[in-house]
Amino acid sequence: MSIEELISAGNIHPFKATHEEIDKAMAIAERDLKLAESIIEESMDWSYSIAYNAVLQACRAFMFRRGYRPAATESHKTSIEFMKLSVDAPVKTTVEYFDRVRKKRHRTVYDEVGLVTEKEAKQLLSKAREFLDYISEKLSEE
Repeated sequence: MSIEELISAGNIHPFKATHEEIDKAMAIAERDLKLAESIIEESMDWSYSIAYNAVLQACRAFMFRRGYRPAATESHKTSIEFMKLSVDAPVKTTVEYFDRVRKKRHRTVYDEVGLVTEKEAKQLLSKAREFLDYISEKLSEE
């Protein structure tokens, strides 16, 4: 899959984001990650879900900066696909991990209680922090 194929399929659209829109997406990402960190003892499921949302918002900020936005349908999946095509090679493995998180998060939100282990929640928090830092760095370079 390529970015051109994502456009052709209607999964992403060209989008001229303002600096404010990009900054807002990153502010939401930071807010959500801080909240996820603060509630891990209370609810690993929700910590996991909110940390995933932080990652998703960082993906959106990155997409916006590159001139695209995901279509309304399957926006989570599309955002991850876009990132797989767009990030530096060492980060691709992390993005693939986030795709697995996306699927588990769906089950956690809609199907099962108590699905996320402490190890999984802490691992996601750590990887999400690294990813947000990476995205912030990339946004400041462009």
